[in-house]
Amino acid sequence: MKEASISRAGRSLFRVGILTAGVYLATFLFYFRGPQGHSRTSRELFAWFFCSSLLVLFYEGYRLVDEASDAAQLRLVIGFAIVFCVIAFFIFPFHSTDVFGYLNRGWQQVHYHQNPYVYSLDEIPNWRNDPMLREHWLYNPNPYGFLFTLLSRLLVWLGHGHWWLTLFLFKAVNVGAYALTAWIIWLGAGRFGQAKARTALYLFLWNPLILMHEIANGHNDLLTGCLVALAVYLALIGAGFWIIPALFAAVMMKYAPVVLIPFAFAFVIKKHGWIAALLSSLVGALLAVAASLPYLGDWRLFRLADIRFNATLIDNSLHSFLIHIFENVARLLPSLAQYHDLVNSSIKNMLLLGFVLFLTAQFVTLSKVFPATTLLTKSLLIMFVLICLVSSKFNGWYMAILLPLALLSDQDYWLRRLVVLITAAQLLSLTFFKQAYMLNFFAMMLIPAWIIFRQIRSEQRALDGGPRRRKSVRRRSLADSGAV
Repeated sequence: MKEASISRAGRSLFRVGILTAGVYLATFLFYFRGPQGHSRTSRELFAWFFCSSLLVLFYEGYRLVDEASDAAQLRLVIGFAIVFCVIAFFIFPFHSTDVFGYLNRGWQQVHYHQNPYVYSLDEIPNWRNDPMLREHWLYNPNPYGFLFTLLSRLLVWLGHGHWWLTLFLFKAVNVGAYALTAWIIWLGAGRFGQAKARTALYLFLWNPLILMHEIANGHNDLLTGCLVALAVYLALIGAGFWIIPALFAAVMMKYAPVVLIPFAFAFVIKKHGWIAALLSSLVGALLAVAASLPYLGDWRLFRLADIRFNATLIDNSLHSFLIHIFENVARLLPSLAQYHDLVNSSIKNMLLLGFVLFLTAQFVTLSKVFPATTLLTKSLLIMFVLICLVSSKFNGWYMAILLPLALLSDQDYWLRRLVVLITAAQLLSLTFFKQAYMLNFFAMMLIPAWIIFRQIRSEQRALDGGPRRRKSVRRRSLADSGAV
């Protein structure tokens, strides 16, 4: 009976995998000639088709993997992940064209020998006649860290002026990060047992947001997420010396993980001593210097104000949600409109001050016993608060930084469940939700938070209801956590 049940579960997962591959293949065919080959209405309708299909299939696959104990499921999870990744690799970037910006910055360095922190693309004479340049980030200096800028330079150099080859090189790097992150998650989650590790692996490898935003559309956030997950995994296995260099590398991709370095430094001191912490920091600093040397010669000319402006744009965030509420109220009460700038700056300053106080509280409450699991949960919590609540700008693909960290945590941890749910919900950013101010934050952030809050409250109530009730609530909450 048990073997037959397991066999049925395996066949069901296989069917889910086939259907999911079909959706990715349909997406490849739809965008084969690029998004401009279709009207705005047809693109929107198709986006709703593939988003809703992938989310339903993702939940069904999660239910099958989580409930089954068949080791053969692992082969299905990995095998289909390879199929999905290959198809996504060849999907033309159809939503955000950030990857075209990466190519632009690399070509700006290789062909025009310009420092992208000093010059913007519109300063290149006759840039429109250059087949390697696309109309993206024309007026802004480079917003990314030195290591990613150096990586862009290397990949464009390897592309030898062939645009398609260079695009696929950027995507290939993301595929490498996808595979390495999956390996880190498998090893790190393995401490909870093979069944839970398999579920964690599924939640990453089959995650439609990762495949659509990071592989198909080529965003670079997974590179940062991989390095942050690597740093925490090194803490879990006791390789403390390399934690800080891994975080420095992550910061040199995108700047957000810089807030984790003081906590990593304190962890290395407690576990390995001052000398190890200082030497580890020195290696990290040397890595940062090596990555920045090609650019620092012009540091006085860096357009820091423009870089800061780009980083603090108000878009799809809690800040955006709150200021748009005010703006709608001000339409009903025009006398309030004069206070717009004051309210806007107040929201920004309150969020920033709140984050500083939050960081301080997290640091001063560190206990003398500082296990690696505490570093993991604190890192996840801090990055979540920074990216999802404090930052003035939020995009769905930022969740690729948080998801690997979350999947290294215990699956009962409330924030892991919330990050998984938000990551699934953010797939809807591929629809008009991305531009639906107020609605986007409500639907893709607040509703998942409300679902997890209900779960936690139900589980808390079950503590007084006996073991049978606790088991029932636990089973129900696991199913709920896959819903969007």
